[in-house]
Amino acid sequence: MEKPILDALLEYIADHQLKDGDVLPPERKLAEELDVSRRELRAALASLEASGRVWRGVGRGTYLGARPLKFAPTLRGLRVGTSPADIAEMRLLFEPALAALAATKASGDDLQELEKCARKNAAAKNDEEWQQWDHRFHLLIGHATRNPALIALMEVINGMRVKPEVREKTSAQETRLFFAQQHQAVVNALKARDADAAAQCMREHLLSVQWRASAKTDAAAARRA
Repeated sequence: MEKPILDALLEYIADHQLKDGDVLPPERKLAEELDVSRRELRAALASLEASGRVWRGVGRGTYLGARPLKFAPTLRGLRVGTSPADIAEMRLLFEPALAALAATKASGDDLQELEKCARKNAAAKNDEEWQQWDHRFHLLIGHATRNPALIALMEVINGMRVKPEVREKTSAQETRLFFAQQHQAVVNALKARDADAAAQCMREHLLSVQWRASAKTDAAAARRA
């Protein structure tokens, strides 16, 4: 069975190691490389744009990442002055609340996409592929709240996570599987429309990420000592 166009596009991004801020090839060339029609490609790009993964500027092409905001200079300053611990603390306060709200507002399509993200996380062959689906998972939860202000904040937070010192490296397959299982637990709570469980599962996931990052930092410091 032929892979869905969206999956093929995400794999293309991962295989070419494209990062936020990078521009995708022109539609005609990209459609040829993926062996799809331009109409199918546009539909896949529209899906990624809706989740905040790409943005398209008239006459400028399609870029990875969230659309630059009018207050981008302020955000750049925030990124420079924010530590990984600050971001982890912010996510721990913010994302469980998003998950709780998403449990009451997520559509059937939202839940299907989140389920697919959890499966793709579990099947990721490397860190770069895992990152693509992890970022999409967390953005989709934001979009499932149907609240434009919360979606914008989630896009900012996800953008801050691309800093090299903040990214949750997942070189070990067992780590990727563990986090994917936690993602699936969040999805299960969302499908059950259980706001409290969704918040708790997200909190446990973020605490696991935070603990693992702290353990890696401590281990690196011990090696340098």
